[in-house]
Amino acid sequence: MSLTKRERDAAAVRDATLEDLLAAGRPWDVDRVKEVILAVARERGEVSANSVRDLLEKRLHWLIGPAFNSLAHQRGPLANSGRRVPSTSPATKGHGVTVYQLVASDDAAGKAA
Repeated sequence: MSLTKRERDAAAVRDATLEDLLAAGRPWDVDRVKEVILAVARERGEVSANSVRDLLEKRLHWLIGPAFNSLAHQRGPLANSGRRVPSTSPATKGHGVTVYQLVASDDAAGKAA
């Protein structure tokens, strides 16, 4: 299914915004959040913000969403499962969070490159 020009433009803005958010964080903080996300995904096969939030310091919570999107875009190691679950964060008032699946281990991704 091909995207319309409007959808492609919206995706470009989304990707630029995510990159800006990640660039605003300290590189080691971004790496830490991504490492935790991938560790949970490797252990369970799937992961959401709910499953990593308690494993990270509160000061890093703002990086969870951008880190997930970074890991799932452009053939990353995660893929959107199509499922959403209610958020366990009181700040979100129970809005849904996406569940992601591990599509390839780091080793398999490295061998494919």
